[in-house]
Amino acid sequence: MDSTVSCCVKTHPATPERCGLTASEVSKYLVPMKAVESASEASEEAIPEWKQVCIDAYAQCQEQGWSGSCYDCFRYCEGQHEWPVDKCRRLKGGG
Repeated sequence: MDSTVSCCVKTHPATPERCGLTASEVSKYLVPMKAVESASEASEEAIPEWKQVCIDAYAQCQEQGWSGSCYDCFRYCEGQHEWPVDKCRRLKGGG
C-alpha cells in the first residue's frame, strides 16, 4: 500500500505541486519508485539479494513510517548493499 504522497506522485509525476511538494522534493519519491519499477520488470533471478532487501526495506519504511529518512537510507543501501538499521528502523511500539 502506498502512502498518500507516494500515490499522488505516481498519479501526477510532472506536477508535484498538486501533491504539496516542490520539484526537488518529488525526487525523493520518484527515484526509489523507479528503482522498484525497474526491479519488478526484471526477472526475480536478475535482482541481487542485497538489492531486494533494500527495495523491501524502503517499501516498509515508507508504508510504516519508520524513523529516519527512507530515501537517504535507500540510497545508502544501494551503495553499501545493506540497510542502515541504525538510521532507519521501525518505531518502538509502531507498525
